[in-house]
Amino acid sequence: MAETPGVPVAEPVGRVLLYGATGFSGRLLTRALREQGVDVVLAGRHHGRVTEMARRWHLDGRVVSLDDRLQLEAALDGIRVVLHAAGPFQRTALPMMSACLRSGTHYLDLAGEWPVFQQAMDHGDQAAGNGVMLMPGIGFSIVASDCLLALARARFPDAVALRLALSAPDVMSRGTFRSLMGLTSSTVLVRRQGTPTSVPAGSLSRCFDFGAGLRTAVAVTWPDVVISQVTRGIPTLEVYAEADWPVQVALRAGSSLAPLPQSPLGQRLLDLLSQGWPEAPSATQRQRSGFTLVVEAEDRWRRCRSLRIQTPDGYTVTAATVSAIVRRVLNGHVAAGFQSPAHLYGGSLLEESGCVLRVG
Repeated sequence: MAETPGVPVAEPVGRVLLYGATGFSGRLLTRALREQGVDVVLAGRHHGRVTEMARRWHLDGRVVSLDDRLQLEAALDGIRVVLHAAGPFQRTALPMMSACLRSGTHYLDLAGEWPVFQQAMDHGDQAAGNGVMLMPGIGFSIVASDCLLALARARFPDAVALRLALSAPDVMSRGTFRSLMGLTSSTVLVRRQGTPTSVPAGSLSRCFDFGAGLRTAVAVTWPDVVISQVTRGIPTLEVYAEADWPVQVALRAGSSLAPLPQSPLGQRLLDLLSQGWPEAPSATQRQRSGFTLVVEAEDRWRRCRSLRIQTPDGYTVTAATVSAIVRRVLNGHVAAGFQSPAHLYGGSLLEESGCVLRVG
């Protein structure tokens, strides 16, 4: 059956391979997708964990290593879309993405690391030629930033600079901690005159109001600086993350250690550090937590206007955004090539997932 972008069919059609199903996010997504009636195939590299989870959910399970190309291609047999939930995505995304390109399978993931988006964009033409959609970043953080920037662009069309800020997360799983630690760098990317430009880590800071007074945030490298689909034509784009002064000092002092996480020794150290981090926040912790994103739009006269999104905890919103996007893909709402969530599905996707938008 041919798929027409923007024209859904009556019922979801096809199977979804959830790779990384036994992790914290994978377990949440399994429940969310099954509640939506999605035909899910559970997959991962640990035989015992995958088979036990598949038995418990009465679902098919496939044990596969990302290092085995033939095994990976066999695992995609009969699969319409892959939902890749096994981080750190900077190391795991490309093998699965490549397998999807070879097999003609749509690719979705939960990545927040900007190099993954660069990889997807680099393969965008090949994906378009193969009729495959590559959409990284369908979890909370990227959907939230992508949609908020899209809403700001539509509401403030005269903006020449957008500055996005993220509040500090209240809760974080072991996998998220490991992915963030692996992104340590001596520089961060911002957009200047329409071009991604490097500045020293910790050198750029700004105050934002997340709803309880001004808080200091420091510039971070974020995929939206690299992705230009929803902010095309905006010369200046900066993304900040809330940081107390010890974090700011550590960023400036620790830039010389930035190459360490990318080395074999650094990877082993990350493995050890991540084992000391809680695998998952409790349900009570998630219920008590929240997250805020602010975007400030500045025009050529330096007049500033803002939008603010307040969300439940990131994991709850991730389950909602993933479910919404998977349903759209299975209903035929796809576009071949690289796509960002807000570019294809619109900024309202975030509000549909239980987030509250405030102006000013």
